[in-house]
Amino acid sequence: MRLLVDNNILIQILAPNKTGLTHPETKAALDRVDERAQAFVSDAERRNALILIPTPVLSEFLIGVEESKYQKYLDVLNGSACVEVVNFDTAAAIECAKLPDKKELAQISPGEYAKKLTYDRQIVGISLAAMADEVWSHDDSLRKIASSRGLTVKSLADIEPPAVQSQMFPPDDDS
Repeated sequence: MRLLVDNNILIQILAPNKTGLTHPETKAALDRVDERAQAFVSDAERRNALILIPTPVLSEFLIGVEESKYQKYLDVLNGSACVEVVNFDTAAAIECAKLPDKKELAQISPGEYAKKLTYDRQIVGISLAAMADEVWSHDDSLRKIASSRGLTVKSLADIEPPAVQSQMFPPDDDS
């Protein structure tokens, strides 16, 4: 199983925060996103799945990080057996070029072609070239492009965080 992640998932894996993501369909705030991301990684490891990180996603992530911390994050990625950074190579470029349909191409002026080569399209091109089984994202544009090409699209809303164990007997107040 090959699971491709975008930047909003990668952030939660490498530098988790507890807020900021919403459910892609309902737009409700997603709870326990940091724990969901860890459950995603644990589930991938358990299933012997490979988490694919496209180089445009890695670039997006590093833009938001202090340059002095780049190596720390790269070491974490390179040290994980279930993670592979995948390049925007010739096969991905070909897949990316095939993304716009005839109707969309007819509406694009020659000067706008460069604008159409966005990170989202590069990521989907990489997904197709790398034969990803699933694309994990909270980005509406990326999700739309990926699903239009028949890719299975998921988000952290699709994975449950670990159950919270409650105490059977609460502590006494007179201690």
